[in-house]
Amino acid sequence: MVNITEEITSANDHSTPQVSGYRLIHGYVSGTLCFIGVVFNIFNVIVWSRKNMRTSTNLLLTTLSVADGVSVFMYLLYVTYYFTATGPSDLIFHSKSGMYLVVICFHEFIAFHTFSNWITISLAIFRYIKVCHPNLGKKLCTKKRARLTICIVFIATNLATIPFYLYYEVHDLMEGNRNLTGFWIRKTTFAVTHVQYQTILAWLYGVIFKVIPSIAVSVLCVLIGKELRRADKQRVNKRMSSGYIRTTVMLMIIVFIYVLTELPIGIVSFISGLKHSESHFFYFLLYSYVGDLLDTLTVINGTVNFIVYVILCKQYRTEFKRTILGRFVKRYTLKKDTGVGLTEVTNDMELSKYSPSVLSSDQISKDKLNSVEMIETEHSKVYDY
Repeated sequence: MVNITEEITSANDHSTPQVSGYRLIHGYVSGTLCFIGVVFNIFNVIVWSRKNMRTSTNLLLTTLSVADGVSVFMYLLYVTYYFTATGPSDLIFHSKSGMYLVVICFHEFIAFHTFSNWITISLAIFRYIKVCHPNLGKKLCTKKRARLTICIVFIATNLATIPFYLYYEVHDLMEGNRNLTGFWIRKTTFAVTHVQYQTILAWLYGVIFKVIPSIAVSVLCVLIGKELRRADKQRVNKRMSSGYIRTTVMLMIIVFIYVLTELPIGIVSFISGLKHSESHFFYFLLYSYVGDLLDTLTVINGTVNFIVYVILCKQYRTEFKRTILGRFVKRYTLKKDTGVGLTEVTNDMELSKYSPSVLSSDQISKDKLNSVEMIETEHSKVYDY
């Protein structure tokens, strides 16, 4: 962070450092991760949005997958043009449309990634209420309030990211140097003449978007963990099925990954804001290899959830096999009259009780599917996490 101003362009000097080190492969590494992330998040949306999977938790997980999918897709467009097709240097000719693509994708990546972060925080809050205050959770953690939370978070994060659009502008290189052709990115006149704006932006991005949420969700996870240990010691966890506990652990791991990948970026931005002088932080993100590494961490955060779901969530694995693998692999094709794919059965009142133990397909076949009418009834019911 000390060398940021040496590594990036200043407001008056638009030359960029020579591309070297990790920057040479960043486009290929992050581009591959982004492509995988888009595919994984499409899988997540398909599975979590299934009719028999619609609960308050799964609505948030579906939205999280949409937000992650859009953010990594925006970064895929950005990194493909800026690193793979051309290069992060003004010595390489860039078209005006190409530079606008970079600016738009960069801003939309921030917007949707911020949306994703606060959906993750909402998940932690919902889980905390469910685990630590189950009676209150019956009233608050419903599908209706999950939808309301999603709408509020989407509107709030979009409003909060509006100031970022005033930071960059595309300009013609010939304006400052007749020997250069093409277009490049620089700070807007507003950003250059309002140093306090740059400081506020660095603090908004680092403290409000990264550091405070990371600390808050860490505290929530500690409280959830303490409640689960207390229940175990007092032997009252019989109310909680193994599936319920695994789902809680899964969500805690998702939050941990969020903190691990977002906190470093927040700290860097926080330190940048402490200078109370012209901020080079966002140029740092665009023009330095350290910024590229931080971006890679962010892309990993938007990609890795699929792996967590597959490893820790039996319901997700079952539904994934039935809805996705079943279309391509014959052994996973499940007949509708077997009832396989339904591993938990609850009524439509979410959180009316903890989820029952996960049922095997044999138990479902013997105990729940004795007639066609009962099959239809079971398919109309939902999971409750």
